[in-house]
Amino acid sequence: MTERRERRPIPTTVLRDTREQRPWTFDTLPVETRDVTLSTGDYAVPRYCTHDPELDTYRPHFAVERKSGCDFLTAITWERDRFERELQRAAEWSHPLPVVVETSWQTLLGNRGCMARRDIHPAQVVGTVTAWARHYNVAFHFVETRRRATLCAFLLLVRHSLARRLADTS
Repeated sequence: MTERRERRPIPTTVLRDTREQRPWTFDTLPVETRDVTLSTGDYAVPRYCTHDPELDTYRPHFAVERKSGCDFLTAITWERDRFERELQRAAEWSHPLPVVVETSWQTLLGNRGCMARRDIHPAQVVGTVTAWARHYNVAFHFVETRRRATLCAFLLLVRHSLARRLADTS
């Protein structure tokens, strides 16, 4: 019996939500991006999305959500209800929605960077992240630089793609 291998073990195209304000470009990575409307998340692989042609919207079954440090703090305070609705849309996914935050956990807890200008205590951040990770299908990834956050997101998409392909062949 001959084993059949796919030529491309990693995604070659990443869908990027058109509403991204400071989008990752993946310039140094072996992938092209296509700007589309995603119903959930900011980045996804086309193979794991359902396209609604009437709305011209892609509904991913796995995606990555991008947040700058300041966006993240806004999401857990003033825009909390809106962000919780985003988290709820990933409730049925087989894998958690990864939220990649472009700042380190140490920066947030040390009241530095974007935290220094906010009236929010680090304990509130810890409490919210802990509660959301327990209540929603979400996993937070705090990464110290934008470049590393981009790489983290790409690796999460690759890992998910490889896991799905492995599951599909077994």
